[in-house]
Amino acid sequence: MQKLRRNKCDNLLTLLSCLPRGVSLLVIPAAMALTACMPPSAVQLDEPYAAAPTDHAVYWHDYQTTTGKQQTPISTRSREESQIDTKQTYDLPALVDLALHANPETRVSWEEAKAAAARLERNRSAWYPTLTAMAFGQYFKTSFPIPGGALVSTGYSSFGSLDLAWTLLDFGRREALVDAGAQRLSAANFAFNRKHQEIAYRVATSFFAYQAALAKVTAAQQTFESARASSASVQAKLDKGFATRPDLLLAIQEQAKASYDLQDARSSVIQEHADLTSSLGISPSYSLQLIDLSKLPLPAGLVQSVEKIVDQALEQRPDLMARLAELRAREAEVKKARAEFWPKFSLEGRLGNQYWGNVHTTPPGNESYSASNGVGTAMLTMEWTLFDGFDRSNAVHEAEARKEASKAQLEALRLEIMRDIWKAYADTKTSLEKREFALALLKAAEESYAATQESYTHGFSTVIELLSAQKDLARARYTEIDSRSTLLRSAATLVYASGGQSRGDLNTDSEAFGRSLP
Repeated sequence: MQKLRRNKCDNLLTLLSCLPRGVSLLVIPAAMALTACMPPSAVQLDEPYAAAPTDHAVYWHDYQTTTGKQQTPISTRSREESQIDTKQTYDLPALVDLALHANPETRVSWEEAKAAAARLERNRSAWYPTLTAMAFGQYFKTSFPIPGGALVSTGYSSFGSLDLAWTLLDFGRREALVDAGAQRLSAANFAFNRKHQEIAYRVATSFFAYQAALAKVTAAQQTFESARASSASVQAKLDKGFATRPDLLLAIQEQAKASYDLQDARSSVIQEHADLTSSLGISPSYSLQLIDLSKLPLPAGLVQSVEKIVDQALEQRPDLMARLAELRAREAEVKKARAEFWPKFSLEGRLGNQYWGNVHTTPPGNESYSASNGVGTAMLTMEWTLFDGFDRSNAVHEAEARKEASKAQLEALRLEIMRDIWKAYADTKTSLEKREFALALLKAAEESYAATQESYTHGFSTVIELLSAQKDLARARYTEIDSRSTLLRSAATLVYASGGQSRGDLNTDSEAFGRSLP
C-alpha cells in the first residue's frame, strides 16, 4: 500500500509540474497532503485489469486468497492452435478443454469480467484531478454611446487556458464507489468460474448421454441378431415339422420389433450428438472419435457425508461467492448514498493567456493596437446541497432496500444449494445401489436366455419362452446401460452442485472424474 501511495503521488506531481510556478506553489502542497491522507481502503486493487481473468479459458482465483498469480490454463495451446482433431480419441477431460476454448459462452463471461475491471478503473479515476485545455478565438465589434456619437471598437481576440479541478474531500463518496467496483469485479470473476463449471457439467452430461445412446445401438444390434437367429431357428424347425406357423410369425414379429428398436436407437445417437456438439460450442457436422462408455471409471461410493459436502459447497460455490460480493457492493452503495448529505471540498485553478489583436477604435482616429494578458487563478471551493426535495433521503432508502433484497437473494441461493446437494446426494446413492442390481439382472438375463435357447434347440421349451427370454435380455442390457449413464450423470450433478470440481479434476486423466466425487 505504501508503494501504491508513492506511485500515485509521483503521477500527480508529474502532472502538476506542467503548471506555472505561481499556481503550482498552491496546488502541489495540497496534493502532497491529500495523497498522504488518502484512506488505504480507497484503492483496493493497484491493477484492476490484472485481477480479471487473463483468458476466457483460464480458471480465475480469488485475489484475496492467493499470491496474485493466475492458475495455469487448462491447455497450453493458444486459441489458434486449439483446432478440432478428428483423428484424436477424445476423453472427458479433452472434451472439456475443447469446450472451454470453443464455446462462446466462456468468452462472454470473460469479457464481462474485463468490463468489470474497466468499471473499477473508472471509479478509481475519481481520486485524480482533471486537467482541461480550453481555447477560443473571435472577431468582435462593440459600440458604446458617448456624447456626439458612439465609441466603436473592432478587432480580434483569443483565449487559451489550462483548467485544473480536484476533489479534495467528499466524505467517502469515491471510496464507496471503488469498494463497490472491486466487489463487482470479484462477482464477475466468480461468475466466470461458475460458467466454467457449468460448461464442464453440460459437456459431461451430454457426453454420458451420447455414449449411452451409442451403447444402446450396440445392444439393439445384439438384440436384432438374436431375433434374426431365433427366426431362423423357428424356420428350420417348421421345415422339419417341429414348429407351427404361428410360432414363425411370432419370431418374425419380434425380429421386426428389434429392427425398429435398432433404427430408433440410431436416431437417438444423432440427437445426442447434436446436443453434445452444442455443449462443446462446435458445429454438429464434426464427427469426433470418443472413448467408449464402458471404459469410463465409475465412482466407487460416497466418501463424505451430505452435511460435509454442504459445508464445503457453502464455502466454495462461485455463484454463492458472487452473490456475497454483490451484497458487499450494495452495502458500499448505501455508504455512498449517505455520504451525499455531506459537502464536497474541491481545488480549482486556471492558467491562461488572453490576446487582443488589430483593435481599432472610432473615434478618436484610426489607431490600432494589440495586447496580451496572462490569467491565473486558484481557489478552494465548497459545494453543499442543503435541500433537494428529499432526493438524497429516498436514494438512501432505495440503496438500503437493494441491500436487503441482496441479503434475501443470498439466503435463497444458500437454501437452493442445500436442496440441490441433498437431491444429488440421494440420486447418486440410489444410482450406486441400482447399478449393482442392474449388473445382477444382466447376468441373470444372459444365463436365462442361454439356457432357454439351448432348451428350445432340444425341444424342451416353446418359442414363446424363447422370445420372452430374448425380451428380458434386451431390457436387461438397456437397464445396465441406463444404470451406468445415470450413475455418471448423478455423480456429475453432485460435483456440480457442490461447486468443488476444478480444472485439475478433468484435465489429468480419464479416471480423475471418478475420484472427484465427494
